[in-house]
Amino acid sequence: MPVSPVSVVVPIDSPTPNSNHHRSDRRSIIREFCLNTSAHALPGIARSTSIHNRLFWSILFISFTTIMIYFIVKTILVYFEYPTKIDVSYASESQQYFPAFSICNGLAMRFDQFIGPFLNYTNKRNLTDTNDTTTISAFQAQYFFHA
Repeated sequence: MPVSPVSVVVPIDSPTPNSNHHRSDRRSIIREFCLNTSAHALPGIARSTSIHNRLFWSILFISFTTIMIYFIVKTILVYFEYPTKIDVSYASESQQYFPAFSICNGLAMRFDQFIGPFLNYTNKRNLTDTNDTTTISAFQAQYFFHA
């Protein structure tokens, strides 16, 4: 396979790479970012036409950024101090009673429904002579399952 000659045509008046062109590209990118950012004062810097306005907005931006960094660092330092405050006080109040508890025996019978008929049964048979419906004595308890 024969090789054919290749020629390259270069125009005489082609623009050469220029550092000013790259600099203006960077400036336009930064300017576009500053105009569209939500950070305050940066759009003011990008929009300003005079050096006084640009200086004013730059000083504001730098000073408030410094204040923001100061408060953030201060807050982080306070956080890492791990401050704790413990107040222990002893107040002697009246005697505390032991909490009441009950043990369920699994018997499906309510005391308030059981005690009335049970007392009628024991009183009719002259086994006991009481009308107390709040407690059951040990003597009465022996007649639970004899009925």
